[in-house]
Amino acid sequence: MLSLTVISANQGETYYTAENYYTSEENQAHSGWWGQGAKSLGLAGQVQGGDFKNLLHGSHPQGHQTLSGREIDPERHRAGLDLTFSAPKSISLAALVGGDEAIEQAHRTAVTRTLAIIEERYAQTRVRTPEGRQAVGTGNLIIAQFHHDTSREKDPQMHTHCVMINATQLANCRWQSLHNDILFKQQKLLGMIYQNELAVEVQRLGYGIEPRANGQFELRGYQAEDLQTFSKRREQILAAVEENATAQEREMATLMTRAPKGKEIPREELRTYWQQQAQALKVEHPQAQLMDWQSQPKRATQAGLTHCAEREAVFHREQVERFVLENHLGQQCFDDVQQTLDTDPEVIHTHDNRLTTQTAVLRELETIRRVLDGRGEVGAIASPDLVAAHLRDQGLTEGQVKGVMLAATTRDRVIAWQGVAGAGKSYALNQFRQIAESQGYTVRGFAPSAEAAKSLGDSAQIQPVETVAALLCAQPVVPNPAQPEVWVVDEAGLLSAKDALALVTKAQAEQARVILVGDIRQLSAVEAGNPFKSLQQAGMATAYLTQSLRQKNQQIKAGVDLIAAGEIAAGVRQLKPYIQQVSSQEARASAIARDYLALAPDERQKTLLLAGTNQERLAITQLVRDGLKAEGTLGQSMTMKRLKARDLTETQASYAHHFQPGNVLIPQASYKRLGLEKGQRYEVLATDSHSNGLTLRGQSGAALQVDPAQIRRKSVYEVEEIEVAVGDRLRWTRNDHALGRRNGQEFEVVGLEDGQVLIRWGRGEVGSFESSELAHLDYALVSTTYAAQGKSAERVIGALDRYVGRESFYVAVSRVKHDLKLYASEELDALVERARKSRAKENPSESGCNPFDPNQFPFQNLNSDRGFWGLADQTSFTPTRSPSRGAERNQKNLER
Repeated sequence: MLSLTVISANQGETYYTAENYYTSEENQAHSGWWGQGAKSLGLAGQVQGGDFKNLLHGSHPQGHQTLSGREIDPERHRAGLDLTFSAPKSISLAALVGGDEAIEQAHRTAVTRTLAIIEERYAQTRVRTPEGRQAVGTGNLIIAQFHHDTSREKDPQMHTHCVMINATQLANCRWQSLHNDILFKQQKLLGMIYQNELAVEVQRLGYGIEPRANGQFELRGYQAEDLQTFSKRREQILAAVEENATAQEREMATLMTRAPKGKEIPREELRTYWQQQAQALKVEHPQAQLMDWQSQPKRATQAGLTHCAEREAVFHREQVERFVLENHLGQQCFDDVQQTLDTDPEVIHTHDNRLTTQTAVLRELETIRRVLDGRGEVGAIASPDLVAAHLRDQGLTEGQVKGVMLAATTRDRVIAWQGVAGAGKSYALNQFRQIAESQGYTVRGFAPSAEAAKSLGDSAQIQPVETVAALLCAQPVVPNPAQPEVWVVDEAGLLSAKDALALVTKAQAEQARVILVGDIRQLSAVEAGNPFKSLQQAGMATAYLTQSLRQKNQQIKAGVDLIAAGEIAAGVRQLKPYIQQVSSQEARASAIARDYLALAPDERQKTLLLAGTNQERLAITQLVRDGLKAEGTLGQSMTMKRLKARDLTETQASYAHHFQPGNVLIPQASYKRLGLEKGQRYEVLATDSHSNGLTLRGQSGAALQVDPAQIRRKSVYEVEEIEVAVGDRLRWTRNDHALGRRNGQEFEVVGLEDGQVLIRWGRGEVGSFESSELAHLDYALVSTTYAAQGKSAERVIGALDRYVGRESFYVAVSRVKHDLKLYASEELDALVERARKSRAKENPSESGCNPFDPNQFPFQNLNSDRGFWGLADQTSFTPTRSPSRGAERNQKNLER
């Protein structure tokens, strides 16, 4: 474990020099200077009190001047940072009680390696540049190490205080204060690096390890009660707070329960006392044995890359490292992971020091190639005169007219409508559908979600409508020239890179035309990539619908229009009367519930409640339901068990330790060899991290032993109780075509009789179901911003938390027609800053990645028979076409 604490000079002096759990002489004997900064000052060996005191106060070790050369204000001076590395309890027992000094050295080695990573990567200061103050790396630190062996309760607890002096040296030899924000940001990763290096070293010594949660471990061989016996400190803290207390609550409890240090006790006297205590309790220490430990960095790093690339096309190096250390603890040295990342030909290092993959770059290029190759490949659906005649007197905006005209007259296979929220895209699509059908075309509708597809079908009167996933899973169809098809894909901004490529590939094979309809200003896909954006940048024919028709309140409309145009500050000022600062989540939830409950029942039906996160959504829902119960709107209730999807990537779901007993696994395909049937529920009875095995129980009751990595297509759920009452508005959380249920479709509970649940949905259909048949459901009173995309309402009441970004803010304010009320966690100036920052998914082309730079992109994996597009700059592709056939012409184009 690693803890970080900012310290003052006085704290440093008393805690690290004058006092110790043992004696002051032992304290100095177990101390030492570390770091390139210390070397440049001539500091080595044991820490001397005078040198240390001077540095804490910002002075040169000899005290003749300040390090920076500037006068220091003692009241405001930050002396440094205490990085405390604490070994697992079993490590302390084996080293300090069991007497294996090699384990104690393993701890020190792990600390040193972690400090080396910190110095190399995260030693920073801030300098003035023409763009403002920026953090720059310095590569040197001054660190005083103090090795301690006990907790305050005199339990064996091996830990090292690394006091990082608040000074670092620039290349011009000038000393400046440290910029340590990055250390707090990467605190968890650094703690995991320490645990990993320690795990590697003890395994090399011949000890087995038992991985724990959050990248920690214990030595194999100790009993749980052994560890608890020597953890009085933990028992005191847990007595003051609950087991699941927050870090802040634990910190407070630590301070409240801190016992006096008592008299200084010699190290050997304590060791004898611990050994007597262990003998009395019959503690058996594990013995080192010969082990065949082998590093496996390539396999672990590849898993980390796959995990990150599933959700992001461009990601930070630390994301891969955290995955590797959490899921492959102690299986490789951290340096080996670094070397693998630096040499793997699949990995591309971007100009902004992030990572992407060849797969992601090639996928983006191939999607663009297929779309641009489709230019001029199809005939026009109708003539401009026919389109103009049809649209006359239809009341369309200029943008709507241009959209229909492009869709009906283009000779390109794939085009786009880029429209602001509320631009009337559905009405315009209805006009296009009428024109296309009159010319013998079949218009089919698709969307990333079932509910969005249903909305498209209703508003644009397009039938049939399906999800994009259903289209991509469908068997290939032989094109029928007599019945040409147009595929309208709504909410195209939610398409992932993988699905976009599959979509345009299928459209090409089946000779279908595609109209991508969406808004790059709104939220993007859960999975990696933002193809709707990159295709527009690459030159795909696009109609722009820029006039919003949704807002009927002119002041709100003016604010939403400004935000859509990117003028965030001006837009927020315009919406100021509708935004109120409420700092705490509890107060925001109470305010939203109060406003909603004050409305008449018919007004509630026209109101959309918004929350930024699921946690906030559930908090608001609970308060609203309490109010509805109090007024009698909600009646008789019962408690049911529902299945809540776990947010695991496919890679995470291949590791047994990501499952918990009681979870439910549902295969999306049959795995006969494993005894698993598609769509059946299997309860997780037990997990085994060593063999990566799960013990499952199906409906037959028989136990099955499976490796989750062999079940590639599956859904994983946790079971939680949910109260359902007559009058509740609920929604399905999973598609079930056999039962006619759509993910996101809402329904109402109208009765509870003899264990049966009566529900009403759609146009008044009523059904009666066993509670077990309703497992995939959730409350529908409140929507997250993500789920609200594509919706509109007369009134919007919502919360804006500190996670709000440009896209989610725009979605929140643009759902409304008449009345808006938002409760923000911060003042308007802070809200503006957050709303300016995009949280949209990125494409490799946006990261400064140049696929034609041989230093970034190894070409040996490219298919020489296909065309490629270059990058015009770091943010967009050039639409210029390269040769489509022949390796020689491809090579010439690459050389250009």
